[in-house]
Amino acid sequence: MIVRLILLAAAAVLALSACSGDQAQTEGLLAVLDNDNVVVMDSRGNNRVAITDADATGPDRGFFFQPIWSPDGQRLAFSRIGPGNGLHVAAADGSGSWSVETDTFPFYYSWSTDGDLAVLRNAAAGGFRLDLALIEENTLAIKSLDEGAPLYFSWAPDESRMVTHIGANRLETHDLVSSQPLGPAPGLFQTPAWTDRGIFALEAGTRDQTLTRIDPDGTGEPLSRVLGPSNFVATEDGSRLAIQTNLGDTDGLSASYRQLQNVSPNRVMVIDTATGEMSRVTEGPALAFFWSHQGDQLLVLDIGPDGAARWSIWSDGELVPEVSFDLEPGFVRSFVPFFDQYAQSMSLWSPDGSAFAFPGIINGESGIWVKSAGEDPVRVSAGTWVAWSS
Repeated sequence: MIVRLILLAAAAVLALSACSGDQAQTEGLLAVLDNDNVVVMDSRGNNRVAITDADATGPDRGFFFQPIWSPDGQRLAFSRIGPGNGLHVAAADGSGSWSVETDTFPFYYSWSTDGDLAVLRNAAAGGFRLDLALIEENTLAIKSLDEGAPLYFSWAPDESRMVTHIGANRLETHDLVSSQPLGPAPGLFQTPAWTDRGIFALEAGTRDQTLTRIDPDGTGEPLSRVLGPSNFVATEDGSRLAIQTNLGDTDGLSASYRQLQNVSPNRVMVIDTATGEMSRVTEGPALAFFWSHQGDQLLVLDIGPDGAARWSIWSDGELVPEVSFDLEPGFVRSFVPFFDQYAQSMSLWSPDGSAFAFPGIINGESGIWVKSAGEDPVRVSAGTWVAWSS
């Protein structure tokens, strides 16, 4: 049951007080999943506000799932697993909360800047269902947009449309009423990225595939040739794109319209989408990677030489290891395989790019950790999920 919020509106854009310890001052709030409940706190773990209260023992026992901030930091979306499967939205200023029951539980949701909420859940007949959730007259209403499997999507910058990648051969634009095919057949990738510079997707070819920037009208500009399944994440302005292609021993990425040196697959590369220039980020494969809001830093998750998980930051052409830890199992199962989709709906980065947060285990202690530049990681809470408001 959602409890009454007591968070003041000013806390939604909280600036932390001057630091007296070893953690840099940062802005924004953390939404944490702690003991199956959603909790909001500052980046030191203080000023905690319980957003939910799952009954720990009774028949109404439930599990809340993956809180996601709205872009303005005023609301949280999350779902409930168990009795009363459904979608929940809570206002951070205490003005209200909304919920709607669904026959299958929502497992992914992404806000548009104008407050629409796209939701993925299992379809009753199999596969996945893409819904649109709207708050109308103090009720949370859901309408179906599309179905298929797998199903990935990206909101347009103007938030009036989205691009969807459904199944093996559907790459489409969707105006929230109907869909239209977008260009040629898609290649081997998961999530398209719709940015101010256009839509980025992989286009299928005879022997390889092409990383392409596509205008909404379907006109395409090739950026590079890709020879294997790939994941990519664009900066918020679309000026750079980080990509990893997974292949055997042959080169996986090369220029298709400029003379650039071929590079080996199974490593992270960054492409300047205006010039096509490529930079190598890692020497080996990564598990996930995420741009800071400013687009000048790339947070990279991989496995270090000691076998432990490791966060590193790439900036100005240099990759610097930040912290080693053991992975939290739930984070691995639900987040890491789909990091390119989550990179468009939530952030581990602080708004100013001075710190990042993550769930993990360090020296046998599990919880939510905040790592500031030049400082040791600080455990701020118990928990298995964290998202930083922007």
